[in-house]
Amino acid sequence: QAGIKLNGQPVMGAFALVNTPDHPERGLRPEKWTLFAPRVGIAYRLSERTVIRTGGGMFFIPTDAVFAEGPCQAAVAYITTSMVSTTDNGVTYVNTLSDPYPNGWLPAPQRDPSYQNTLLGADAIRSPLRTEKQGYTYQWNFTLQHQLPSDVAVEASYSGLRGLHLFRGNPSMQRNVLPGELLTQMGASLRNRVPNPFYGFIKTGTLAQPTVQQAQLLVPHPQYQRLYDFGGRVGDTSYHSLQMKAEKRFAGGGMLLASYTFSKSVGNSETFSTWLEGGAGGTGAAGAKDYSNLKGEKALSSFDSRQRLTVSYVMDLPFGKGKMFLPDVKGAADKLVSGWGINGMTTLQMGMPLSITATPIVSMSAYGIGTRANVIAGCDKTIDGPVQQRLNKFFNTDCYSVPAAYTWGTNSRTDPNLRGNGINNFDFAVFKRTAITERYGLEFRLETFNLFNRVKFSNPGTGVTTAATTTFGRITAQANTPRLMQMALRLRF
Repeated sequence: QAGIKLNGQPVMGAFALVNTPDHPERGLRPEKWTLFAPRVGIAYRLSERTVIRTGGGMFFIPTDAVFAEGPCQAAVAYITTSMVSTTDNGVTYVNTLSDPYPNGWLPAPQRDPSYQNTLLGADAIRSPLRTEKQGYTYQWNFTLQHQLPSDVAVEASYSGLRGLHLFRGNPSMQRNVLPGELLTQMGASLRNRVPNPFYGFIKTGTLAQPTVQQAQLLVPHPQYQRLYDFGGRVGDTSYHSLQMKAEKRFAGGGMLLASYTFSKSVGNSETFSTWLEGGAGGTGAAGAKDYSNLKGEKALSSFDSRQRLTVSYVMDLPFGKGKMFLPDVKGAADKLVSGWGINGMTTLQMGMPLSITATPIVSMSAYGIGTRANVIAGCDKTIDGPVQQRLNKFFNTDCYSVPAAYTWGTNSRTDPNLRGNGINNFDFAVFKRTAITERYGLEFRLETFNLFNRVKFSNPGTGVTTAATTTFGRITAQANTPRLMQMALRLRF
């Protein structure tokens, strides 16, 4: 407890320093010495040309994968001084730009004995729990491999994964959330100004004012504002896929490889490194709206690419010395026609799910509550036709609306029916190797990326609003780059 009483009752929840009676470990969490991760793999040859492979295992995720759990970003070392601009949603103003911090800056307390009092009322505090379950995944697969005549190898696999207690991902786990049922029960009364029981105890921020919104006193730890657990090990995901592959190797030099994946990924968490792995068109992960009911957040992952086909190839052309055509060529003609080849890659992929959000009539984001759009039951969300004809209305925007104040909205975290623009890309290169002497050789390459100059459009606007001007449903940008050609000349020795 933080040493403050509310209505005569102690307020629970306080930060503990490492290497103290409240947190005896010198690290952020107690070491786990009994983790057991069994794995098994089996390979069996059915015949000279057919092999079965299967296996599975349990794998624990690293404990140090969350950057914000490092010592330099601990609550006592990383603290934010927030400007209190208003306490009644813009009706009146408390602090102004001429004097934004009348009480001064809030310094990081480090291990000063007063650190508990310093953190009271602070906003956006990093608040990892001392004891959290170790995240892990179960992974399993079954593969059938067969070699066909003419040196063609084919493979079909099923691969699955179940992840539990994974890092919540971005946005980070908000622990100081308003219980979801109170949103509809209390409605507008949540914003009523009531006497602040912490007035006088807390010296900075919104909680240093004589009154606060009713909602602030109903969160689990009202003596703080937003509490972020950047790990938040509550992620629950599953993945299933059918993977097929065919490979052909050519005796004259080269190979052809085709791979196809049909998969489905669902969960209540997303990629943790959103700056590296955004959703379709780089829009990032679809965040949770109700942290108090994460089971209701389970939906298609923002990176779910249902179908993907890639074809790659490297091939020496059958011209020149020792090849099928002109095998006996000599002299200057040999230098001209021998050594040519091609290589490239073709990628075809479905778009990734869209997340339809809404600008709420009344925002409760300070208490961990967001808003999704309402969906009209029975409405056909999709619009047929080429994407070039749907740039101003990629999907049926009439199926969505802004929910009423103090309601969640009925759409899921990601929409099960709408996906962004997919990938239809061809990369191609022509190369020529020329032997100058026994020691020296010259290689020329002409490479073309996005050979047919196809456009991959970015995601349409996915935020429904009551504003007269909106980008909802409209595509306004390109997600890939135009055709790029480059030439290279390399001397080998």
